Amino acid sequence: MFTQPGQRTCLQCLTTPYANVYQLSFIPFIPFTPLYNGYMRHFAHFLLTRFMLAPLLLLSTYAQADAGSLRAKYEQIETELRNSVYGIPVYLQSDGDNGAIRGDVFGVIPHSFSTVRDALATPANWCEMVPMHLNIKACTYRYIDAECHLNIYTGRKFYEKADDVYLLDYRYQVDTKQKDYLHTTLTAEDGPLDTANYAITAEAVPLGESSTFIHFSFSYEHGFITSLAMTGYFATLGSGKIGFTVVGKNVDGKPIYVDGIRGVIERNTIRYYFAIQSFLDTLTIPAEDRFEARINNWFDLTERYHAQLYEMDKKDYLSYKRQERLDQIRLQQAVNKTATHGKCLMNGSH
Repeated sequence: MFTQPGQRTCLQCLTTPYANVYQLSFIPFIPFTPLYNGYMRHFAHFLLTRFMLAPLLLLSTYAQADAGSLRAKYEQIETELRNSVYGIPVYLQSDGDNGAIRGDVFGVIPHSFSTVRDALATPANWCEMVPMHLNIKACTYRYIDAECHLNIYTGRKFYEKADDVYLLDYRYQVDTKQKDYLHTTLTAEDGPLDTANYAITAEAVPLGESSTFIHFSFSYEHGFITSLAMTGYFATLGSGKIGFTVVGKNVDGKPIYVDGIRGVIERNTIRYYFAIQSFLDTLTIPAEDRFEARINNWFDLTERYHAQLYEMDKKDYLSYKRQERLDQIRLQQAVNKTATHGKCLMNGSH
């Protein structure tokens, strides 16, 4: 499900100036005029910031199947984790070929497996984690047809009222929850324009009494319209943005980092990974202080990687998130009046 009553739809997108690009893209003989190029740049920025920069929830084709497979992955990359160029024990993989977008991050979290398992296996907790991302404006949960659904509201990095942005409805599922393994997925069949098959996986195994190996992944599929938009964006507004993977060295011997769609994937995979970490890091703080602690912690983590992740000053980020929090509370209160949600609170801490 892409929208619900009161939300803008993809067809309503076409009433904006971006509609001109959408329509022209089907006419191959239209020349690439300055006007067309201007629309394409803005359209691409619109698409990437609203949906591709906030694709939280996607299923990787890499997805592990069991605890043994995930432990084998840890053994395979243990050296890379210990000597990570990022300064923290994480390992990134990204791919943006053949109409499919995929990002994977593997990392060691300094929290017990039981803490991580219960946190990630509680649907409502995801609505505490994902809004730390710049482009997530709100998240609500409800229990429908014997399963939990999360509505994720996405917009620009600046403050936007949640009622005025787009939402995707994700189905949440705990695939496996054992004493030594967790695997969860969130999926949505349809997205904006020609994007589809959105999903997320999060899986974890214990590494000892106080640390956990976690794998977070996302992916989605797209068609020609999205490819065209991305090409325009990366040639203009997104040309200076980089990811984390080193793909070479310049004449001065300094690293050259991946850019383009893989850069987008890596930046946002790490942003969501930091959201999970910030949630876990603040569980022992009094409940009334957790929100402020989480958004402060998230920004500080991202600021360590200023070249890749900086988008705004901390005071602006905190201000926007405080406003968006009020919107989320209001939206969840409205949901609570019309739908049950108790089972979305089970399995762990909220």
